[in-house]
Amino acid sequence: MAPCDPPTVLASTGPFWPFELEDAFDALAGAGFSDIELMVTRDPKTHDPVLPLRLAEERGLSIKAVHGPFLVVTKSVWGLDPIEKIRRGAEMCAALGAEIYIVHPPYLWEREFTRWLAEQQEPFFEETGVKVAVETMYPRWVAGRRLRAHRFLEPPELAAASRWTVLDTSHLTVGRHDILDAYEVLAEGLVHVHLSNNAGDGRDGHLELEQGILPLERFLAELRRTGYLGEVSLELSVRRYLERQQDLVEMLRRSREYVEQRLARDVRMNKGLPRP
Repeated sequence: MAPCDPPTVLASTGPFWPFELEDAFDALAGAGFSDIELMVTRDPKTHDPVLPLRLAEERGLSIKAVHGPFLVVTKSVWGLDPIEKIRRGAEMCAALGAEIYIVHPPYLWEREFTRWLAEQQEPFFEETGVKVAVETMYPRWVAGRRLRAHRFLEPPELAAASRWTVLDTSHLTVGRHDILDAYEVLAEGLVHVHLSNNAGDGRDGHLELEQGILPLERFLAELRRTGYLGEVSLELSVRRYLERQQDLVEMLRRSREYVEQRLARDVRMNKGLPRP
């Protein structure tokens, strides 16, 4: 990618779990996306690359990133061993032509996974060409108390522990972090952004871009100013559009255009742009 090019804008299939995979691909193609992120879910259609690849090719889509089955609801997909999930994910990426495989941070008790990140993450990339990128996660808040199950919940901890990272704006907000400050900390190893808004209510809502409290215009301006060259993937809740396919496509198109317009770079004006 040339230095003056804006980041690639994708959309994730993750929020489409109530939909058939074919319908998700139809909506994303209809909204004008050319590149997408595939989430491996409990749906067997996402467990093997053959069908997603065919659906993508039929609709003129490229699968640029794969999100592994690291959610609580997908903990048994591809087995319980996170390192085996990484191996299977790399095979999936190779078959799809994706270069980024997204994982969640190790649980506190997953010492082998933690050691793998410290010792094997970069050699694994040299062997496979796949960057295993660790996503920002958040604790649970119970009666004002912070309860955590994952390691590396603080952005500086994650930046130190993982060569490549994924910044999720909704996750950071649940964790009570400022997304601009987190970007500054994670920028060096950041390869992927999950973009959505958040209501600030402690829930991981993945709201539409103009519905919450986050300073997304300033955040996107900062990505543009600093020359971020990774991917920006829209991860927006779509459940309320289950019976409103045309409205869904229009929302996705509007969201894509919102991001693309704010990331568009004019090289002559970009130099020296102050932090908003």
